[in-house]
Amino acid sequence: MKKEQMEYGIVQYGTPLYVFDTDILEQAVRDVRKSLGEAADLCFAMKANPFLVKIMADMTDRVEVCSAGELNICRALGIEPEKLFISGVLKDREMLQDLLETYGNRCTYTVESLSQFYQFAEWSTATKKKIQVYLRLSSGNQFGIDEQTLNNLVLLQNVCPGLEIKGIHYYSGTQKRKAEMIEEELHFLDVIIRGLEENAEFRLEELEYGPGLGVPYFEGEEDTISEDLERIRDSINHMKWKGRVILEMGRALTADCGYYLTTIKDVKDNNEKGYCIVDGGIHQIHYDGQVRGMYQPVFQICPEHKAGTDREWTICGSLCSANDILVGKAHLRGPKPGDILIFEKTGAYAMTEGMPLFLSHDMPRVALYSEKNGWSLLRDKQPTYVMNMGEVKKWKD
Repeated sequence: MKKEQMEYGIVQYGTPLYVFDTDILEQAVRDVRKSLGEAADLCFAMKANPFLVKIMADMTDRVEVCSAGELNICRALGIEPEKLFISGVLKDREMLQDLLETYGNRCTYTVESLSQFYQFAEWSTATKKKIQVYLRLSSGNQFGIDEQTLNNLVLLQNVCPGLEIKGIHYYSGTQKRKAEMIEEELHFLDVIIRGLEENAEFRLEELEYGPGLGVPYFEGEEDTISEDLERIRDSINHMKWKGRVILEMGRALTADCGYYLTTIKDVKDNNEKGYCIVDGGIHQIHYDGQVRGMYQPVFQICPEHKAGTDREWTICGSLCSANDILVGKAHLRGPKPGDILIFEKTGAYAMTEGMPLFLSHDMPRVALYSEKNGWSLLRDKQPTYVMNMGEVKKWKD
């Protein structure tokens, strides 16, 4: 996004402010699809950025939903249930009953435990309706089921004819820096699926796989996403099992479209060290891997000053915490109160992984921008103090 466009957003909405450029988002989806070719479809993991789920539902093949809150967002936005892939380690009975009574077999669901499997089976038997489910294979943590349980549930297919085991869901973590790890996982899954076909004589139609592609957030990091996607495409094409593969992605699709804007409110020197105090902070922006501003994210200052000495500044937020450092060693020339810092690559998780309730600061506005549609406000400034207090009682004299 050009600075002139960003300046309009600053005047219109103030700071702190999140901006998501949907032109960049749409191009990112097109680029991913081009790299993958016909090898895989796309699922948007909405936890990466729930503000973009309506747009992404139109551009991707399905949307992963991991909580009742995310489901409520999809309901409110009118996203078709056929687009929803209901995941999440916890699906309590109340949530499942609500889901099944509302959407029935129009969604696709993951099975994360034996109890979930039996709850789906009970509903299917009672209603005489089929449900499509994915068995989530654990990668060695609390999510999903182990390989032995997976094999046992496949053998129960004939006992529970109302449950159609459509495929396997697998996700082992994010920010993978080496494509070799993803290639090894696809080979592992190929072996698992073919083993089910040979031993249980059961044909799985689909594989939902979260590759966890790494996104370069900081200066000096190499961007290998395009190359990694091509290697993923080749690995999928070389799998002996031939079925539909859906890549579940969030960070790699949305990171580049986001900006976080914050204003310098104070400039000072302490013991010959320069500090810029901004109206935002780490409660509103989080880069994966960032600790006390040790790494320098991509950012720009507006206006850019030509005069003054180029020196190091520590950019700190407004929290009463020594950890509230956005950048530890930022090279700036003559920063002044009123200058705007524009942090880039904040389209994924950055706005939700902070500490929004700490010190009861207002939550920032959220705006969308596109060249065709211009600016629109998605969320106004939200006070949080009401969430950090009890009910105020009025006392009578």
